[in-house]
Amino acid sequence: MQKMIKEFWDNLPDGRPVDLYTLTTSDGASVTISTLGGGLIKMMMPDKNGILGDCILGFDQPEPYLDPNNGYLGLLVGRFANRIRNGIFTLDGIKYQLPLNDNGANCLHGNGRLSYNIWKVDEAADDHLTLSFFSPDMEDGFPGNFTCTVTYTLTEDHVLRIAYKAECDQNTYVNLTNHAYFNLACDESTIYDHVMQLNADAFTPIDSINAPTGEIRPVAGTAMDFTQPKPLRDGVLADMPDIAATGGIDHNFCLRNKEGDFAQAAIFTEPKSGRKLEVWTDMPGIQIYTSNFMAEETGKYGLKNGRHRGCCFETQRYPDAPNMPQFPSALLKAGETFETVTECRFGAEA
Repeated sequence: MQKMIKEFWDNLPDGRPVDLYTLTTSDGASVTISTLGGGLIKMMMPDKNGILGDCILGFDQPEPYLDPNNGYLGLLVGRFANRIRNGIFTLDGIKYQLPLNDNGANCLHGNGRLSYNIWKVDEAADDHLTLSFFSPDMEDGFPGNFTCTVTYTLTEDHVLRIAYKAECDQNTYVNLTNHAYFNLACDESTIYDHVMQLNADAFTPIDSINAPTGEIRPVAGTAMDFTQPKPLRDGVLADMPDIAATGGIDHNFCLRNKEGDFAQAAIFTEPKSGRKLEVWTDMPGIQIYTSNFMAEETGKYGLKNGRHRGCCFETQRYPDAPNMPQFPSALLKAGETFETVTECRFGAEA
């Protein structure tokens, strides 16, 4: 029988309390969610021998999650996940300037507004948790009074379903995702020996400020080709300018499905443990980020977080979509509802 446990975690330096909610299946698999940033803090999943391990990077206390150098570990990101070039977009004839929190060049993850604040718990049940967050008009430069809700559901067969919903009273742009870093070995090893497959035939190259150039380039014949399973080391360590510029993979891949069509996006496996993760989504893109810039810090269980120790699967609309008319639109019209679902399906193979 599934169950949910709530516990107080700690206070932030400014005194705000942070709570944890753990959803557990009858066989002991579990997911722990924080009210800070609606973040995924632990994901305990069995290996091929049935031994549980924590599949995501993180910290034992909430305060380190507030440090951008720690890479938004497990946190929800928005209003617009990923980058907007120069922090500028024009909508309905009005030019909007957003904070430049990405080396002074771009607005990254909406300036962390959704990530570094406390989310309200709307519903807590044995198999799901619903949280919400409100952002007023022009907060961080975004137009409209914006409300979003996220529901995490854990099933008995080890599927974590993340359902996003957003509404706004003005036309705006929206892109919501989760920034969990997966290491299916559940230790401090690199992810080089993990095997990845992507249902993506193209990616969006980036320039010197890590913003997309606007090109949609086929992966065929490049180190970005994961259309067949291959070890991550063959991509992360490849001698390819696009990869060398970011110290690994930090790119949006263009999924074969169109937005709204729910389909498998990625398969991620770790040979020794046998753990397997399938990512399913109705979004048109997925940002693969191999923790190229993560600070070397001691995380949970005394294990090191850091460079190339985790891989993010950020299901999303394309980065800088507000400035790229050739990309799928990220517009949310006033009075309409944005909804998207991502599933992390866990398994294990001998």
